[in-house]
Formats: sequence, C-alpha cells, structure tokens
Amino acid sequence: MENEVVENQINEEPDVKISDSVTDALVFSVTYSNYIKNIKNDKENKTQGHWNIHSDNFSKIKYAYAYLKGSMKMIVKKFHIEKFEYAKKEKGYDKDWKVCFIFSKSEDVFFEYPYDTVVQGHQYRSSQTMDNSPRLEQGDIEVRLKQSENTPDTDYSTKVTKTGEKKSGRKRKGHILSPRDKLVSVYTEKFKHKKFSDFTKLQELEKQVEEGQEPETVLTNYFNSLDN
Repeated sequence: MENEVVENQINEEPDVKISDSVTDALVFSVTYSNYIKNIKNDKENKTQGHWNIHSDNFSKIKYAYAYLKGSMKMIVKKFHIEKFEYAKKEKGYDKDWKVCFIFSKSEDVFFEYPYDTVVQGHQYRSSQTMDNSPRLEQGDIEVRLKQSENTPDTDYSTKVTKTGEKKSGRKRKGHILSPRDKLVSVYTEKFKHKKFSDFTKLQELEKQVEEGQEPETVLTNYFNSLDN
C-alpha cells in the first residue's frame, strides 16, 4: 500500500495526551524498504503516517522525525508539519479513524536518536533535543544504512491460544547474517561506547569473521590495537 509507512500499526498502544510545553515532535519508525519507498523522496501529496493520535495533540506537534529500524537508532528525516488529518481512502489508507500529517517541507538529517529507548511505533519528544544532536559523519551514515538494509522486516501476526485468547507476536523473516551484520550487531551490543571512525578497516574485519573468527574477538582486537 502506498502509505504503509509504519508497519507495526496492528499492536499500536492507545495514545496519550501531551501535557507539557516542551514536547512538540513526533518520532516514528520505518523499515529500510519503506524509507526508500516513502521517506527518502517526498511524496507528491506530502502525506505521511497512519497512527492512532489523540486529537488534543494535533496543535502541539510541529515536527516529525523518521527513525530507521536496524540502523543503530539513526534518524534520517525531519518533517515540518502543516496539519493533521484523518486517513482518507483516496490516499490509499484502509483505516479512516487513524491519523496522518501533511508536511510543508522536509530535511534530510542523519543523527543518532538521543533517547535511551527504541522506537517501535511512535513517540513524542522535544525538537530542541533532537535538533541539538550531533550529526553523523558520512562513513557512519553509510554503514548504518547498509545495516538497516540487511535487517529483516518484522512481520506481526495474531494467533489464538488453546484458551481462546488472542495473542499478538512478531516473527522474523528468514535471514542469514553477513560478516558485517555480525560485526555491527556485536558492536551495538558491547562496543557502542567506543568510536568506530576508520571505516576503511571494515573490509579487513569482515574477512576475519568470514574466515571463522568470532565477531567479538575481532572487535576486541581492533579496539585494543587503537588503545595501544
């Protein structure tokens, strides 16, 4: 579907009212495929999203940021919101009780999400905090985009248990991790406090993993060599 930007709408939690004067931004998550299809280049109708948003929040949210899944928490786009509207079938939506936003302009921005949470659906944040985040270097951006591209999309499914209870869950499509995927995964989990700045070394590290070395060992040796 044209406007299928947020792929985890099925399990979306009820929205909350914004109660402070600082929160003025919506942060929403997208997969790499939806980033390429709907976010990277502005759509002609300048409409984004498909969320359950409380109407009291419409006047408070001035900006929106796209959070790219599988990219080590990278924000890729900022939207200047003109207005909110309820989803219209003529724009390709199938739930007219959900909400979209119309934007006046957008900006390509690449920085790491400055909060300690992972964005699954949508969150409300301060645009000032978001905009003050340091921009990523081009090499880092490319690594994160590639990591997101290689991250399998998450399918949401609902099954009925023996007791008749409906249970929603996630299942991952089959995917074999490449040496780079393994390195990035371990880096995110155990070495994020260390700065990886020389991206020319990636190919050499990938080769070590491909030859059978553990990603954690490869990264440990790499960062130890920098310290020495």
